Amino acid sequence: CMELGAMFTVLTFSKLGVPVSTTHCICGATAAVGLCGGDASAVNWRMVCTIVFGWILTCPAAGIMSGTLFAAVANSPRPVPGNGFFEL
Repeated sequence: CMELGAMFTVLTFSKLGVPVSTTHCICGATAAVGLCGGDASAVNWRMVCTIVFGWILTCPAAGIMSGTLFAAVANSPRPVPGNGFFEL
């Protein structure tokens, strides 16, 4: 049931041209199926909060890691004539 809900979500938004993540869809479908079980106590809200916190933390962490990698590459030594790199 969760995979079916995620599939319809991905297909619908893909048809509309909106980028969606299958991971986000399957997590949302898991929480929705838990809510269909009767009441809100059927959902593990601690796990849902952990997942949402991970989504929020991903963007800044990826930015910091890519910025650090760029700075390391941009500030690396360059082979220019006269610095001993081309001499045998």
